[in-house]
Amino acid sequence: MVKYHKSIPIRKTIFDKLLKVANHLREMNDHYQLQVVYGYRAMEIQEKYFYEIYHQVKDNFENETKLYEYIHEKVAVPSVAGHPTGGAVDIEIIDKVTKEPLNFGSDILDWDSEKVYYENDLLTAKERENRQLLRNVMLKEGFAPYDGEWWHFSYGDKEWAFYYGKKKALYNQVEAKQVYQDKV
Repeated sequence: MVKYHKSIPIRKTIFDKLLKVANHLREMNDHYQLQVVYGYRAMEIQEKYFYEIYHQVKDNFENETKLYEYIHEKVAVPSVAGHPTGGAVDIEIIDKVTKEPLNFGSDILDWDSEKVYYENDLLTAKERENRQLLRNVMLKEGFAPYDGEWWHFSYGDKEWAFYYGKKKALYNQVEAKQVYQDKV
């Protein structure tokens, strides 16, 4: 089962893939449940997040490429961002009995933590194991991970295409009305 809030829009393709991931997790451990925390993000919000950082740090960089690389570590450049395509999700595994997430080393969406990156020397063996479990089940269903946020996975966007060596993305940025939304 996928713990999914009706207010989080995602594409139908992503929804269907997450159901398969959830079924695979349940076969591994009946207590495991996926929890979708974030899905589609309007382009206006993506741009707002990006340009807030841009205006804070732009004077610190002489090279625009280095500036964009720095910002992209914190929030995706709007032209390649996955959330505005409806193809990206921020997701974790929870124990459906305790309602608590597995220990991933940091809270989901906690960008202030030093443990935000998938690979991290500060992680315990159990935290690494839980991150690997999440990554394995998502990769099995064709999602691409983003190493800058252990919880972020996408399917069909530009970063997915790059990760899998595709010539082009399946999805471009869309308006909210084009994104599938349903309750699980």
